Amino acid sequence: MASKDSASVHLFPEPSRHDPESFGLVERSLAATPLLQIGEARPSRDLARRDPNILDFFASARGAPIGALEFDVMAWVITRWFVAGRPPDGRLSSSRADIARALYGVAPGGRQHELIDRALQNLYDVNLDLSVLGAGEDGRRWRARRQRRILQELDIREEGEETISLRLATWLVEQLDANVVASIAWQVMRDLTGIAKRLAIYLAAHDGDFEPITSHTERLVVIVDDHLFEQFGITAKRERERRGSLAKAAQRVDARDPRYRRVALERAGDKWVLRADRSQGGQVIPALARP
Repeated sequence: MASKDSASVHLFPEPSRHDPESFGLVERSLAATPLLQIGEARPSRDLARRDPNILDFFASARGAPIGALEFDVMAWVITRWFVAGRPPDGRLSSSRADIARALYGVAPGGRQHELIDRALQNLYDVNLDLSVLGAGEDGRRWRARRQRRILQELDIREEGEETISLRLATWLVEQLDANVVASIAWQVMRDLTGIAKRLAIYLAAHDGDFEPITSHTERLVVIVDDHLFEQFGITAKRERERRGSLAKAAQRVDARDPRYRRVALERAGDKWVLRADRSQGGQVIPALARP
């Protein structure tokens, strides 16, 4: 069994929802940000939410939403960067057909192409104010917060052989090259929707926070409070209804994501907590080997 600090080093083919061994990768702060709008509320082009990682700091997004499809396209692009051999300039070329086959598992069509174009445009337009993990020369971890873009360039060519050319932002390339990465199986990303999908992304982003509870099992425990509901986009007025939405999402993740033994909401004294259990070494970080 792999240790918590080791990583599988095989490179995999184009991501496919039909291949349970195929995973999508995303930079960890983008997976953990409260600015992902995958929940009950309709996505907004401008959003501000309290960042749970930094006291009294509000993360914000301006210009475009990052919804479910934007997240999937972002994960595909980042995964493609690894598969392409980690180009240091962050430049990639592909086609709508490649992305559609990976994300939808079907022959590409006009509707899928339209949605992909819109998602790419949103990823290019959005400006984020968020926290980014880093490491100093002494190995200590730190967080920086400043305005970020995800895509630095985007060019969609319609004439001749249709191609999409893009360039990842420099900060994102640096983070990815340092393996500050979260991973989720494509089949999980495609099978889950709404709050359940947001929860699966959240658990992947907090992969390093699981702690051993037995010689074979490790657990993540998160207090369920208003900040967590806000981060997940759960907007029901009554707390019982908000907990119910999160509990149903936990049940769906528990049923669909094979890396977890159990995901559930439980009462702990006078509080409610989200608990996720998995086998030790259950994290999955493929395709991180340098070429």
